[in-house]
Amino acid sequence: MYVDVLSAAMDTWNVELTGDALLDYVVNCRAQLLRVGAREGRSADDSLAVEVTYDRALIRLCDDVGVVTSVADFAHPRSERGHLEDRLSGQAGIDLPSLCRDRAADAQT
Repeated sequence: MYVDVLSAAMDTWNVELTGDALLDYVVNCRAQLLRVGAREGRSADDSLAVEVTYDRALIRLCDDVGVVTSVADFAHPRSERGHLEDRLSGQAGIDLPSLCRDRAADAQT
């Protein structure tokens, strides 16, 4: 079911982001995912929307830097996110967890 939802979301992506602008968007989406995931009492709709937004952006970033992925791989979204984040780090030198930590630290100073 999640693959169907994500696939439909991919079909509606109409944002022309590439390079640094896309990376910045992905980092923001990941930070939002972590904030919503840490909050108790969140609605299922809110959680789903944030997950889909991040996964859609993550897939676009992978496409942008040449990391091969597919919506069909998101049958287990949490593990696929981790897998793609690892591949982005190894293949493209993009360490999303570190970028998110750096951004959070900058926001607190």
